[in-house]
Amino acid sequence: MQRNGRVNSGDVSIFYRAFGARGQTPILLMHGANYFDSYDWIKVAEALATDREVASFDKRGFGESGWSPSKDYSVDANMGDIHAVIAELKWERPIVVGHSASGRLAIAFAAAFPGKLSRLVVVDSGLAREEGGGGNRPPTGNPPMVFESVDAAMAHFAKLSNPPRISHDRERAEAALVKVEKGYMLKRDPDFQNTKPQGEGASLPQRASRDVWQDLAAVKCPTMIVRGLRSDRYTPEILARITRDYPQIEWATANSQHDVADQAPQELVAAIRKFVASA
Repeated sequence: MQRNGRVNSGDVSIFYRAFGARGQTPILLMHGANYFDSYDWIKVAEALATDREVASFDKRGFGESGWSPSKDYSVDANMGDIHAVIAELKWERPIVVGHSASGRLAIAFAAAFPGKLSRLVVVDSGLAREEGGGGNRPPTGNPPMVFESVDAAMAHFAKLSNPPRISHDRERAEAALVKVEKGYMLKRDPDFQNTKPQGEGASLPQRASRDVWQDLAAVKCPTMIVRGLRSDRYTPEILARITRDYPQIEWATANSQHDVADQAPQELVAAIRKFVASA
């Protein structure tokens, strides 16, 4: 049974979904950016929650979580949200699973706080490339994405090279949108990629920017990467670098594009279960 809750973190309220009962090491699932939130992990969470607690939360600026008034979507702020959810659930050293942009975030979290998790799973995260789009748009002041209809929103996302579930599942699309005066607005802060907070938050110290490869080298816990075989996130160069420089990382594959949780949920669940069998 799904249990929903909220926890305050910094300048936002974080919405989370929890499943299962205490047992084996709990699992925290984190969604990507284009377009995903905790809704997309329900099926996977339910399947994993037969012998443990599993939770997924909407990242700040996404879904049912709050939009940061200070536009703080920095790594620091997002890692603070992870801490807040784990503390709210009273977990110790969960298994952390990060998809897409959250794969990079999960790696940063594991590198910075090795005592806060027991294992790391990175799901189809490109590592060396930016996730979630954005192009040359400014970091703040962007207008929300508003579509004239639900069908128009689905058609927009269907044009992506690796379309997410919102592109073909109308019920999921309706959950990702809110009715506004001029149509349907996507539940995502258009400034979600801004990393330099405004207002009072601008004076707070932040973690120094680090290369994802530095963070990956600093990860001490057992780590697995799950790759979508029909996704474009892993170039031959990236695959070669990980295999050469990080031989300790385990690999699994799924017959999917980038939205592994939607297109290959059983394969993803099987890979995670095998990896955490002794946890």
